[in-house]
Amino acid sequence: MTHRELLLFWSTAGFQILLCVLVYLRNLQRRLPFFTIYSTFLLTCMIGLALFYHHFGFRSVASYNAYWLTAGLIVTVRGFAIAELCRYELRAYQGIWALTWRILILFVVFFVGHASIDAWGQAGGISIYGVTIERDIAISSIVILLALLLIRNYYGLSLEPPYKWIAAGMFLVAIVGVMNDTILRNILTGRLIFWLFGRYASSWPGLRSQVESANDLWGTIRVSGDLISISMWCYALRKPLPAPAKDPVLLPAEVYRELSPAVNLRLRAFNDRLMGLLKS
Repeated sequence: MTHRELLLFWSTAGFQILLCVLVYLRNLQRRLPFFTIYSTFLLTCMIGLALFYHHFGFRSVASYNAYWLTAGLIVTVRGFAIAELCRYELRAYQGIWALTWRILILFVVFFVGHASIDAWGQAGGISIYGVTIERDIAISSIVILLALLLIRNYYGLSLEPPYKWIAAGMFLVAIVGVMNDTILRNILTGRLIFWLFGRYASSWPGLRSQVESANDLWGTIRVSGDLISISMWCYALRKPLPAPAKDPVLLPAEVYRELSPAVNLRLRAFNDRLMGLLKS
């Protein structure tokens, strides 16, 4: 490893250790158990991969399989952590949450299915499947977190600061993941150059070294994004968590039954107006 890689490795390990300490110190496992598992996985998987690389070598088959196994576990647990964050913030509103979790499932099924279709038949084996599925899950995470923000703003619900920082960190991880698996990684690793120059690109003087340098640069950007996200979570947990907010007092069912016909009538009138505008 170079000095820069060692600095990033130990900085990431230090922040992950601090995050785990703060998570268990604040008893976050009682409120967000999947985020607690996710935080623990980040540290254990990083240590496990480092041991694998040291024992089997960075380019060995065992290290390759271990990397994609840990990547799949981390992405899966992260998805559960995001869904759990949505549930925690909307748990008091059973009707909203009942609609939200169905939308979340549709998002996950759509993006995972799209990733499988997109990766089908492409060269690269498990790596292309892993990168494609990771990309689409990151996209679904972005959509889900934005939907959570829009739902809370629409209904005038306040998001507690610690959970707002956790959601912002998750959003940043997803953004960096999408950039890594689609745009920047493809460009910086030289796929665009190979596409432009075809088979002559392999003999282009100094091209391979430039591709490797660009790949290292993007690796630094990706790890830096992870560091920023982890530091945001540490900042969110720097103080004891506030007491859980009390469930809002909802109106009696009789009131909803009286208001629902009027609301439905307004919605129907609004729909008819939109249809008239579309036909005109």
